[in-house]
Amino acid sequence: MKKHIIIASYDGLSTFYCGVGTIAKNTVATLNNYAKDNNIRVSIAYITASPEGKAYSKESYSKSLSLVNKTQGFMVPLCNGTKGLTEWDMWRSFPEWNYVSASLATSLNLILKEDEENILMLHDTPFLLFSKFKDQVINKNLKCYYLPHSSGLNHVFGNKIWRDERVHIEKECFTLINQDKNSRVIATGNSFGEHLFDNYGLRFTMNDYLKNGLSFSEYAESLKMNTKFEDISYLNQNLNSGSKIIFSWGRCSVAKGFKELIDAWAIINNKLSNHFLILQAPNNSGEDEYYSKLIEMANVLPRVVVVNNFNQNIWKSILRYKNTDIVCLPSLMDPNPHTPIEAKLFMKDMNYVIVASDKDGVKDSFEKNECYLVDPLNIDMFAETLYIASNTTIDNRKNMSKLNENSVKDFDYSNNLINFLENI
Repeated sequence: MKKHIIIASYDGLSTFYCGVGTIAKNTVATLNNYAKDNNIRVSIAYITASPEGKAYSKESYSKSLSLVNKTQGFMVPLCNGTKGLTEWDMWRSFPEWNYVSASLATSLNLILKEDEENILMLHDTPFLLFSKFKDQVINKNLKCYYLPHSSGLNHVFGNKIWRDERVHIEKECFTLINQDKNSRVIATGNSFGEHLFDNYGLRFTMNDYLKNGLSFSEYAESLKMNTKFEDISYLNQNLNSGSKIIFSWGRCSVAKGFKELIDAWAIINNKLSNHFLILQAPNNSGEDEYYSKLIEMANVLPRVVVVNNFNQNIWKSILRYKNTDIVCLPSLMDPNPHTPIEAKLFMKDMNYVIVASDKDGVKDSFEKNECYLVDPLNIDMFAETLYIASNTTIDNRKNMSKLNENSVKDFDYSNNLINFLENI
């Protein structure tokens, strides 16, 4: 029976602004060859984004369309009740999540075929609500795999009333999914799987994991980069060719631990007088108050640079710069983010060391002696760990680099996705 894979995601299919978008883009890249070679139809379900809006990504949409055309699938624009102009329009809240899931159910009734094995992969928490509409899909030859990338009990911040409602909805949806023999929740990493068990009572078999990772082919050219000082000097006028860099990147959110990193920098910056702390933290999470606080903190400390730009070339350039001394991943609540895997991958032939959070899923990316693990909430210890890391010998840096080079192979998303699809 011919397989029909339908990919549904809030980002990465016609937009690109967050980590879930990277997962969706990697999925498209993987299926581009695998689906064609295995006679699999692929359809793409995405939140309708206006081409005139700032959230729209022509590149993402073009790659999605190319895959669909190549495999004779369907592009499925989903209505969420907004104009689809901004990143906020894409995400919104519970009413819009319901609209999208209802729109998806209607669309599936139009495109599914009884004589195909229909596999629906639903990326991110809002699509959990599809479980409420699945019974309205008349074609019953449908298997659903829900891949939440966060939860209300994992991302503990923001408005309590809103978050309590989110947790209530998540528990309701998980119950519906568990009651459906053709639906499963998939964990993207060990720590997130443990979280979903501890806090939601979900149980996972060995086939219920799709480990997050990277589409390595997408990074091949970037890994050849040899960044010169002139390539990054525009970031701050006080940088010079001898300046060393402590670097961190990710969307500007309380979840990412940037405030704690700046707090630690406040303790040790006088000991590291030749270092700059550079944060690439684009303000695209809707947490304007948090972003303003970061800017306020950065303005009263020496040698802190906050870059409000999502451009991937910035972080890639810094990771391939010889004077990058420490790459810091201080996330407080992340299921299994891309940044530590990218730090591992770009470490090849470089001299930086990694300081990573021991909270949540960041630590899933590292084995023994590959990095310095620390609790970012213990600011004194965090600062001390950064200082110790800065004094790591060349030999130890090379050893860490080699260990990460060997283990990063486990995070080849293309292999992980193909293995998952062949075992479901």
